[in-house]
Amino acid sequence: MSADEDIEYTDEAISKLEAAFGKGFLSPGGDEEVEKIVEGIDLKGREVLDIGVGIGGPACLLVTRHGAERVTGIDVESPLLKRAAATVASYGLEDRINLELVSPGPLPFKSESLDVVFSKDSIIHIPDKKMLFEEAIRVLKPGGWLAMSDWYCNSEPFTAEMEGWVQSTGLSFAMKPIENDGGLLEDIGFIECNTLDRNAWFADFSRKLVDRLGGPDYEMMVSALGEVVAIEVLSRAKIRAVIAAQGQLRPGHIRGRKPN
Repeated sequence: MSADEDIEYTDEAISKLEAAFGKGFLSPGGDEEVEKIVEGIDLKGREVLDIGVGIGGPACLLVTRHGAERVTGIDVESPLLKRAAATVASYGLEDRINLELVSPGPLPFKSESLDVVFSKDSIIHIPDKKMLFEEAIRVLKPGGWLAMSDWYCNSEPFTAEMEGWVQSTGLSFAMKPIENDGGLLEDIGFIECNTLDRNAWFADFSRKLVDRLGGPDYEMMVSALGEVVAIEVLSRAKIRAVIAAQGQLRPGHIRGRKPN
């Protein structure tokens, strides 16, 4: 598949997700979750690659909150990059964040050219995680870090609610237990690997999001998106709360360091 073929993130889909998760974000957690992903990694003055930059919120935080010298954000869909460019411009970071439309496959960067490979909840769309992690370790400088979050599931068969949610998204998901990715990182040669299951946090976040979207933020959401869309956003938030409580949908963090 080439970049922009079979667009999944339409402007409408983007607006719904941003309404739920905040300016510049297509997934939950905002500033605090970005901070958790890169916790303990010094980004000051570093060159960072953001895989699946989405609409740019995390990339902006890597610069403004964590001191990255430059972030290159890549994605395979131009509607996302158009929205990301607007987010970057709103922060005045055009000189620090470069956005690139790429095709799925090998990363278009030189070997040992980057300090950190980052991603927030995007690699669920990449079936071949082994290839992705091999490319990550190739482009990282010795001592560089891979730090990512993504959507995972447990090892049990999907419940009816989980199956219905996956199908209703209209998105291509390659979702497995987090242990699979942790093992791949070690096999490929990363060291200091670890994984962090965020299901408990996400279940709590999802309950609170339903309360917020159905309460104080509802009229604002109706004003911005219209009542039909606002009802859909709230309905989807309720479904996520159910499957998070079931332990079916399990966001998680993975990281590893390239040996010196």
